[in-house]
Amino acid sequence: MILRNKKPGKGAKTTSGDEVREIGQALTESEKSITRAQMSLDRETQLFHKFLAGSNEAYRTLYDAYERPLYIYCCRLLGSEEEAKDLFQEIWVRMYRMRGEQIQVRRFSGLLFTIARNYCLNAIRDSKVLAMTPLDEMSEDSEAFMRNRDIESSDLRELLQKAMAQLPLQQREAFILREYVGYSYDEVAEIMGTNAANVRARAHRARERLRKMIGAWLELREKEHK
Repeated sequence: MILRNKKPGKGAKTTSGDEVREIGQALTESEKSITRAQMSLDRETQLFHKFLAGSNEAYRTLYDAYERPLYIYCCRLLGSEEEAKDLFQEIWVRMYRMRGEQIQVRRFSGLLFTIARNYCLNAIRDSKVLAMTPLDEMSEDSEAFMRNRDIESSDLRELLQKAMAQLPLQQREAFILREYVGYSYDEVAEIMGTNAANVRARAHRARERLRKMIGAWLELREKEHK
């Protein structure tokens, strides 16, 4: 027996070949947009979504990848290794507690450092350990002085750490995220809640202040040893 297609009844809506192709094209474009959205997520963000879905391995991979830059950020921003160690652990505990939550994250690194920033700023406000020192009397030729002096790297690191603690908070943070963590100005701006131009200006001022402070301290040390 040959089955024949039934003609549509009166009033029934038919779908032409062109309409079928349009529907198929629309579905294809929808699938493409979903694929593009998935591909736009970086590897760490994809791993974070896997962690949210229950993957312990994804969490360990993220921890290994961000352990060093996150600790450096906390340590340099707080100016205290002891406080940084405690806060570092609290941040990762906070991230782990997000497991199972139904959230969409555009960039994992932005989320991680935004949370870290809030923890650090709260700690700074609570402890008030970092004072700000005016730099009006710092030597203007300190950069040339630094280029012409042979000093131990350990001494320079100690001076740099002291100088960093004297920077205004926003300048210090922009400098750390840019120079130590290695983020672009746009990425730093996202974390700090500002724009790239402000970040660039803050990082530049931080560099200039550090040059002046370290140069002045080295010059003073040189005079003391004469």
